[in-house]
Amino acid sequence: MKYTLILLCLYCTTILSAQNSDSNSLKVTRYKLHPTELNIQNDVGAEKINLKIYYLKEGDINADYAFFKPKKNEILFFYGNDSATNTSQMYFKVHDNLKHVYKQKDFDKLIKLVEVLEYNVFHSEVNFSSMDAYNALAEL
Repeated sequence: MKYTLILLCLYCTTILSAQNSDSNSLKVTRYKLHPTELNIQNDVGAEKINLKIYYLKEGDINADYAFFKPKKNEILFFYGNDSATNTSQMYFKVHDNLKHVYKQKDFDKLIKLVEVLEYNVFHSEVNFSSMDAYNALAEL
């Protein structure tokens, strides 16, 4: 009986540690932002802009980038660290009603979105590059 209890505890511990090992899982974070926070209040008639961040700490984010589509008033940001190629990947997708705002390549509007990512979302992520995020947004 004593050995059975010990084996049961070890079995439960391995299951819990496997569940907590989430380095390879896709993390999704959502933010509801007012257009003034993104400096686009004169360009859109929406009350809120939804920002969704798809973050893969280790792995290729391209499959997720191809799969997800933005909804109305939504900006999607995909960020992954591909350890096989030792590179970081960053992509943006925006809904059609917001696309005209970011196609203008206005520095003040682009940098506001990058600042939200850098200071509110990835402030503790050492490998996050605001310059790479800016370039990914400018490529829309």
